[in-house]
Parts: sequence; C-alpha cells; structure tokens
Amino acid sequence: MTIDDELSELAEQVLHELRTRTLTLAIAESCTGGLVSSLLTDLDDSSDVLLYSIVAYTIDSKEEFLGIPSYIIRDHGTISLEVAKMMAEGVLEYDADIGLSTTGVIGESIEGKLKGTVFIGVAIAGQTTIARELELDPKKNRHDLKKEIAQKLFNELIATLESVY
Repeated sequence: MTIDDELSELAEQVLHELRTRTLTLAIAESCTGGLVSSLLTDLDDSSDVLLYSIVAYTIDSKEEFLGIPSYIIRDHGTISLEVAKMMAEGVLEYDADIGLSTTGVIGESIEGKLKGTVFIGVAIAGQTTIARELELDPKKNRHDLKKEIAQKLFNELIATLESVY
C-alpha cells in the first residue's frame, strides 16, 4: 500500500468517524498548505463534515483570522506547540465541533527550527486541546513531508475521537 492509498483510506475513516458522531470539522493549515483539506474534499459528501479550512501561512493571517495574540508568536514563534494549539482552537470560533492545525518547517530552517520540525493540534469543543511535536526526516522533500504530516494528523484525530467519544 502506498502512502497515497493510506492517506485516502485515513481520510475516508476520518469522515466516517465524524459522520457517525455527527461532528463537524474546521482546519487551520500552515505548512501543509491545504493538503489536509484537499484529501478530505477529494471524497464524496465531505461537506457533511468539513465546514471550512484556512491556510494561514503568514504571521498576519494567524493573528487576524485565528486570533493568535502577537505576544504568543513573539514569545514562542509561529512554529510551536502554543501556536499549533491556538490555531486548532481558533477555527472552533466559527461553530465547528473539532479544529485541526498544522504548523512547521518543511523547507529551509526558520525561527531556529530545523526542517522536519512540525506541530499539529486537535481541539474539541469543551475538551483540552491536544498539540504534538513531530520530528520528521529532514531529508524528505516538501511534498512527502506534507503527506506524512497529514497522515499523523488524521491518526491523531482518530485516536482522540476514540478516547473522547
């Protein structure tokens, strides 16, 4: 099974798990640039679950659209657990049940973080937000890193759904 097949199956499982629980989803992506949303919208009836997606690639977009205070970015950087957590929580502001987020380095090192340093977040309304650091292989190309991030985010969401619901 290829990573593309596995991602497609995981996306189907995510939609099934959310539909079964009648939950809605919103996504804030940075380093994945919309791939997570694209994987879900490649499938029929994804609009039953996915309300919206924001690609917040710049500091200004993270502050303006996701409500991340500038002091959080100043103190922790855009590539941090704190920002991943706040991105996932930020998309909950528009009536989604679950928020997902990705932020990280998939190209040249920035903010003192090396390529392959990635953070993901899963926020569920009324629950403690989960944010995780991923240390991915910096030798991989950007596209392969994006796929791996999506895979890990889908797995994290499924595990979270199983533990909460």
